[in-house]
Order: sequence, then C-alpha cells, then structure tokens
Amino acid sequence: MEYKVLNGFDKYVKKLFLELPSKLYSKEIITQDVKLEKSLLDKKHILSNNFEIMPFIVIDKKNNIVSRCILTYYPNDDNAYIGFFESFNIPQASFLLLKTVQEKAKSDGKRTLIGPLNASFWIGYRFKLDRFDTVYTAEPYCRDYYTKIWQDFGFNVKDRYFSNRYDIPKKENINLKCKNRLQMIKEKGYVIRNTTSKTFDIDIQNIYKLLTKVYSNFPLYKNISKDQFIKIFGPLRYVLDFEMVKVVYKDEELAGFFIAIPNYGNLLYNINLINLIKIKKIKRNCKDYILLYTGIGKEHLGLGSAMAEIIKQELSNRQCKSIGALIHEGKVTNNYYKELMIDKYEYVLLEKNL
Repeated sequence: MEYKVLNGFDKYVKKLFLELPSKLYSKEIITQDVKLEKSLLDKKHILSNNFEIMPFIVIDKKNNIVSRCILTYYPNDDNAYIGFFESFNIPQASFLLLKTVQEKAKSDGKRTLIGPLNASFWIGYRFKLDRFDTVYTAEPYCRDYYTKIWQDFGFNVKDRYFSNRYDIPKKENINLKCKNRLQMIKEKGYVIRNTTSKTFDIDIQNIYKLLTKVYSNFPLYKNISKDQFIKIFGPLRYVLDFEMVKVVYKDEELAGFFIAIPNYGNLLYNINLINLIKIKKIKRNCKDYILLYTGIGKEHLGLGSAMAEIIKQELSNRQCKSIGALIHEGKVTNNYYKELMIDKYEYVLLEKNL
C-alpha cells in the first residue's frame, strides 16, 4: 500500500492528528488529552512560546491516518525532540514518518533526535515497555510495539525508568534507617504537615521554587516560569487528597515535599459527568495511590529517608497499596522499602544521532 506524509497546521492535518489515538486504544486505556493536544496544535498552550512544534501525519491511499508525531525544537538546543507518536503496527508507514522527521531535523542543523517527548518535560515523555494490561494515572501509556519500531529505525536507549508497585505496609515492615531519620529531622526542628485548601496556593509556589532546583539536572528538563507551572499543576487541587501531599519546612523555607494522587486510571484525561462521579468516589475511598513527585533540598541530608517513613506510615494507616512512579534508574528512591515491592514497570527514553 502507498503512504504519504503530510505536515503543517491546516485543519485537515490537525483533525486527523487528533483522531488517531481513538482508533488505537479502547476507552479503558486511552490516555489522550484531546484538549491539551488541540491547544498545542493551535499554538495556544501555556508553554507554546517556549518551543517550536511541527505536526506530521501519515495517510494511506484511502486518506486514512495510520501514523503521527510532533517534532519539537527549543532555542539554542542542538537536539530535536519527537513526541505524541502514535501508529498502527505498519513498519512501512512508521518508518516513512520517522525518516521524514529525521531528514527535517538534520536539514535544520540538529545533531540528535530524542524521544518520546511530548513537546515538553512538563507534559510527558518515555515509552512503556511492559505490563500493558492496565494503566495508572500519569503513566506514559503506549502500544507495545512502539519501542521496537524506533529501535528498528536506529534509536538506542538513552535512559531507563521504573515504577514500583508496593503492597500494603504492615506493622512489621520496619526500616530502622528511615524511622531514625524521621525522628532526627523532628528533633532538628523540621515542621512536617500536609497541604490544605487554604495553604495550597502558597505551598505550590514554594514547591515550584524547590522543584526547579532539584529537577534541573533531569533528562530533558527545561525551565518554565512560576505562572506557567501554576497554570499546569494548579488544577491538581481538585483531584488531590490533601492529606497525601506532604510539605516539610525548616526555618520557614520549604526543605522537601511529597505529592501522591489517588489512582484514577485514565479518568483524568476525559472529564465528563460520569467520570467526575467516578473520580469523587475514588477520592473518598482511595485504596491505591500514585507516589508521583518528591523533591528534597540538597542541603537537607536524611530528609529523603524520613519522607519515605512518613509515606509508609500514611499508607499503613490507610491500608493502601501504591505505585512509586517513574523513578530514574539509579536513584536512591528506588531502594526505599524494597521488601514491599510486588511488581515493577519499565520505561525508556530513546535517542538517535543524526
């Protein structure tokens, strides 16, 4: 069958671009945020001024879309980034797409093609490698053949990430190091509390300040303004269980934070009346949390272990399972309470020299 690549921002390309995911995934596992993708294609997303994007699609001779992606450039960056990749398992079509994008990036002077990155570190990146039977909230879900398509085209693994599934902590699950560290920071005057509806606005500003320092050496990290950060993450206040958002202050400065979110599956990607009812029900009686974000100031030695103990105690009290989400390979957080781990999920970031 013959295939053709189209690119640009005309209505026809954008329409087909937005339609493809619903052809590839069932309602139970699709994680497409149509509103977000449309805002990017219309250049109206809060981060649109930070980068330049170019959408590409592949159509067959009947004008059916079979593959898509977005190529992203950042100012003063020799790398090109490819994301929002979706495709039927048709190597001829996906290879044509990747080849076209590669030639475009190379002709524009880029040295490396990296992905998947959905335009921004703050939006989403990485391919899932295993456990395709379920999807948890904030997971970078994809088809099981995507990584093979890219690797067959010449991409290599740049970074690996893991998510750990933990059982309900029991009283006998004691980590003396973590327990002693928690006692130590309390004795040193650290103030530990959860955020509330009244303190959320202040806490999120402080979290931005700390997070942009702690995350600055992460792969693909690009700085964003405080206003952009709040615009992106502020709406979390409507789905968070505030008691599972912990902040630790020392001398009135934020020293560390931890954010867990109830596991809503893929409900947050498609907000409607039925899903809102489901979200409220899960939030009221949550038995499965996603341990999503943690940040510890470098000068606060031992606080990471102490935070792990705080989290374990909360989960034990609530009798909840959890997933420690998307931990970069080699990070110490991958080793906390390993005895509770009952499953592991793996993800990759890929690159190809041009």
